[in-house]
Amino acid sequence: MKKRTLFWIGGILLLLVLIIVVMKATHKDEGIKVATDKAATRDITEVVAASGKIYPETEVKVSSDVSGEITDLLVMEGDSVKKGQTLARIYADIYGSQRDRAMAAYSQSQAQLANSNAALSSYQAKLEQAKAAYDRAKALNEQKVVSRSEFETAQATYLSAQADYNAAVQSINSNRFAVASAQANVTEANKTLGRTTIDAPMSGIISLLSVKKGERVVGTAQMTGTEMLRIADLSVIETQVDVGENDVPKVHYGDTAIVEVDAYNDRKFKGVVTQIAASNKGAALTNTTTSTSSSGETVTNYVVHIRLLRDTYADLIDPAHPKNFPFRPGMSASVNIRTRTHKNVLAVPVNAVTTREVKDTASLKGKDARKEDGDAATPSQTKEVVFVVQKDGTVKQVEVTTDVQDDDYIEIKSGLKAGDEVVSAPYPAISKQLENGKKVKVVPASTLFDKK
Repeated sequence: MKKRTLFWIGGILLLLVLIIVVMKATHKDEGIKVATDKAATRDITEVVAASGKIYPETEVKVSSDVSGEITDLLVMEGDSVKKGQTLARIYADIYGSQRDRAMAAYSQSQAQLANSNAALSSYQAKLEQAKAAYDRAKALNEQKVVSRSEFETAQATYLSAQADYNAAVQSINSNRFAVASAQANVTEANKTLGRTTIDAPMSGIISLLSVKKGERVVGTAQMTGTEMLRIADLSVIETQVDVGENDVPKVHYGDTAIVEVDAYNDRKFKGVVTQIAASNKGAALTNTTTSTSSSGETVTNYVVHIRLLRDTYADLIDPAHPKNFPFRPGMSASVNIRTRTHKNVLAVPVNAVTTREVKDTASLKGKDARKEDGDAATPSQTKEVVFVVQKDGTVKQVEVTTDVQDDDYIEIKSGLKAGDEVVSAPYPAISKQLENGKKVKVVPASTLFDKK
C-alpha cells in the first residue's frame, strides 16, 4: 500500500515538473511586439501647417479729415460703391464761413496791391519830374547861372522822389506776397470745405460701417481722424496665417497651399503665397506676432499672405446676389503650404525615425592610447537612426540621414536601401526600448493598439 502511494506521489511530482518545463518552453521571451514597414520609393511633399483669418487682399479705411456732425450717410454696410462716389457729408457751415473769410482777405489784399500799383505810377511821374529839374539845375549851376542853394534844393527834391519810388516798389512786392498768402488760405479753406464731403477712394464693397447719421467725428489734416467705414475689394481674397520662426524659412513666394475655411468644412481651396513678413519688428507691428506655447515659451510668428485662387470658389458666388460674397473678413482658416516636393525618393514612415546617442568613432581613435589612464567619458553625438529587422528576429540600429517629410513619410538619403524592413510602431519602443540585437515580434499594427 505504501509503495503504491509513493508511486502515485512520484508520478504526480514528475507530471508537475514536466508541466513546468513545458510552460517555460512555450512561454519563452518572444520579444517586443512591433509593426514594420518596408523602405520604398515614393513622392514626398513637405508641408508647413498654419492657421489664420480670411481678409480682402485690399481693404481701405476711410477716415474724416475734419471734425463735425455727420449730416448725411449715403451708404449701408454691404453696398457696392464706385471710386469717387459720395459716401457721407459732415456739417459744413463753419468751414464755409472760414472759406468766406479767406476770400474776403484775398480780395482785400488784391485791392491793396492795386492801390500800391497806382501809387507807384504817381511816384514814378514825380521821380521823372524831379530828375529833369535836378539835371537842369545841375547844368545851370555848372554855368554859374543859378545859385548853389537852388541846385541843392533841386537835388534834395530828386533824392526824396527816388526814395518814395523805391518805397512804393517794396510796398508792391510786400502786397504781392500778401496776395499769394491770401490765395493759399483760400485754397486751403476750399480744400477743408471739400473734406466735409467723404468720397470713395476706390471701388469695392462697404465691408464695415462704424458710424451713424448724427454722430460727431474728429479729424485733422495732420492726424488720422475717426474711422468711419472700410471699403474692400472682395474679388481678391487672401488668408493671413501665423507661421513659426522655425518654419518660415521653408516658405517661398509662389508656393501653393491648400486652404480650409471653417465655414466650408467640406471644401478645400487652392492658394498661392504672395507675401512673407521680411523681419521681426515686434508684436506691435502687422508683419509679426508672438504667442505663448504650452511650455510657457514665447514663440515668434511671421504673417504669411496666401491669395485664394478664384476659380476654386467660383461656384460659391451667386450672380443673382452680388452682395452675398462666400467669404467674410475674419473667417477662420487653416492652411497647408506645400514648400518642397521630392519625387521617387526612398522613404519610411515618420515614426520609424528617432534620435539616439551614437559613439563618435573618429574621436575614439585619438583616445585609444589613453585607456590605461582611467575611465574617460565616451564621446557621442545625437544621430537619426532606424531599427532594421534582421532574419533572426532581432533589430539592428542603423544611422540614417533624412530630408523632406510630409505628415506620414520622411525621405532617407543614406543608410537604407529599398526593401529594408524597419520598425514603425509603437513609437515608445522605437524611441526608448529598442537596442542593437533586441528580440522583436512582428505583428499587425492594428493589434498593438487593441484595448483589451
